[in-house]
Amino acid sequence: MNMEAFPGKSINKGFSRTHGRFNMKKQHNNIIALIIILALGFLFHRNYINEFPLYTHAWAQADRLALAHGFVNNNLNFFKPETFVLNHEFPDVWNRVSTESITAVDFPIHDYIPAVIMKISGIESPWIFRLYILLYGMLGLFYLFRLSILVSKSFIKSVFVTVFAATSPVFVYYQGGFLPSIPSLSNTIIGLYFYSRYLKNTANKDFSLSILFLTLATLSRMTYAIPLLAILGTEFLRILGRKSSVLPKILPVSMSILSILSYYFYNTILRENYGSMFLNYLLPAENLRQVFEVLSLVKERWLFQYFSKLHYIVLIIIIIASVFYIFKKPGAFQKEKKTLLIYTGISLLGSLIFSILMLHQFPNHDYYFLDTFFLPIILILLLSISAVPSVINTSYKNVFVIVVILLSTLFAANANKSQKKRRITGYWDRQSTTVHNFSGSAGFLDSLGISKKAKIMVLDPTAPNIPFILMDRKGYAIMITEKEILKNVLSWDYDFIVIQNEFFLPYVYSKYPEILSRIEKIADNGKISVCKLSDNDLHQSLYEFMGISGKSQAGKMSVDKPEFEELMTFDTLADKSWLNTNSTSEHYYSGNNSGILSSDMSFGLSFKTKNLPCIKEKSRVLTFSSYFKPVTLGNCDIVAAIHEKGQNTYYKAFPLQDILKNNDDWQEVELIFQLPKVENNDYEFALYIWNKGKAELYIDNFGFKIY
Repeated sequence: MNMEAFPGKSINKGFSRTHGRFNMKKQHNNIIALIIILALGFLFHRNYINEFPLYTHAWAQADRLALAHGFVNNNLNFFKPETFVLNHEFPDVWNRVSTESITAVDFPIHDYIPAVIMKISGIESPWIFRLYILLYGMLGLFYLFRLSILVSKSFIKSVFVTVFAATSPVFVYYQGGFLPSIPSLSNTIIGLYFYSRYLKNTANKDFSLSILFLTLATLSRMTYAIPLLAILGTEFLRILGRKSSVLPKILPVSMSILSILSYYFYNTILRENYGSMFLNYLLPAENLRQVFEVLSLVKERWLFQYFSKLHYIVLIIIIIASVFYIFKKPGAFQKEKKTLLIYTGISLLGSLIFSILMLHQFPNHDYYFLDTFFLPIILILLLSISAVPSVINTSYKNVFVIVVILLSTLFAANANKSQKKRRITGYWDRQSTTVHNFSGSAGFLDSLGISKKAKIMVLDPTAPNIPFILMDRKGYAIMITEKEILKNVLSWDYDFIVIQNEFFLPYVYSKYPEILSRIEKIADNGKISVCKLSDNDLHQSLYEFMGISGKSQAGKMSVDKPEFEELMTFDTLADKSWLNTNSTSEHYYSGNNSGILSSDMSFGLSFKTKNLPCIKEKSRVLTFSSYFKPVTLGNCDIVAAIHEKGQNTYYKAFPLQDILKNNDDWQEVELIFQLPKVENNDYEFALYIWNKGKAELYIDNFGFKIY
């Protein structure tokens, strides 16, 4: 058959083949991008996917996990979001007593969906929530790749932009977490993708989809009103320039505003009726000096968590190269890119205004960067790299590909390293200690016959929802343990009091010793103690409460025999375990001598040993007592510490300046430490005075016992 007789069919066939090859290449590129995104997700999160909220911002992440458990417990009632805590931080700073754990919170769809999965599957493990957020983050990265293809028209450039964003340390850490910042960021990227499509083909459907996803982002995290307003601002400028029309935008924009305002007012009702676990007011700096102080803290803590040094170097080089090329060939920057640049500028301005209004949050909350400057910086990278011309010569193009692969590998290695570094913990991390102490507590309370509906009061929980999630019970989180507050909360309506053993003495008893006359211990698993409020005025000593002494059947007080004890009187020769045993006969409490701590000594009297078998068997109680005669009070601590394999696995310090009175009389100091079980043969126990503030004092009868 003579095909020339049917020229139309010939052209259509050629177009069909070309279009088909284009679609196949597009699908091929999408698949490769997805594989890269999935591989990075697996690399970064494979070891942490079922991890309970720990480490950086465990408090905030545990609150979100508690919301999911709350939906499971309230039969998936979306409009009554709740955690486990019956007293909320806002607006009454934990002092409002409530019978409900309902809380105001931004549209909690990303806590609700994991709850639905938990409810259907019957599994409430953290991996369900983490996996949901991780997958949502991957979806956002995939649409960032697609957005990059639209703008740069280069596969390798788009892969680079995607990997650059995917390996930001702060993004990596929260991508597999619990916070709504990642889903809202992803929804914003998806919205920008559809907006960029709209700029190319002016299809009103794409604009409506853009507004839909930006609205979802804003509902879940109000900070994402910034990119939504930036889109509206950009379109307003285009309308003024007669490059866009108003009418098709009225319905989607109106529905967006209506939905945001509707939930905002509903959330206000929740806040007024129940209070909230989540901040809802501005925290600006008070003056310019404070601005510089806060910015200095942000730089010190988070600058290289936002991006690595290599990220910053590469970004600056690409920006400089793009500016050079744009000045050389001004017409190379297409109108769609100019519109996206305008959007980026408006978004940056909005983020700057927000950061000024919420400046005090930035030093302590690195994820605020994800909510503000992260995406505008990625867009600047995208616009810059798209402005730099692709290298046509094959050999140079291959070099470019190799450079991208090398940089991507270095980015990924640094991000993986940051994941591990974020999880370094120690004695200073009270939230991780709290998770350890309350692990298995639900079963412990069950074994005591304590109902799931019992209201528990936790004194000094360090993070409000962590103990209650692990106990699987609701109650009151007493976050501030000052004397007047403790006296007040003991009169609240609750069934049991739970205390972390190692935190009781420094953070509860030291503030309100009279609490021993009000509460009696009914159980102790070595990590937490379960107590009840007594109807009678108890006359129990601290040793009795800790379970190391009691009354015999004859009514006489008896004290358990310690498994180890030491006493330094400075009147006899000390063995080699005692260090810094400087003494004088000028002052003494008993005998003929006392010890000296002079201002030039960093460490005073110390006891160290590697032979203490009793602490290898199980957790132990250490009681300490000594007499001190202060000359000058400075920053000076009594420290108990345990090193295992060179790592400080236990460290507790009590500041003497908070205990001793500022006079020159002999004063007795009694302390109790809850020592953990030692797991290794290579260990060292130490009890010592750390003279951080150049204090001067005399010491006598410095001793301790281990029960």
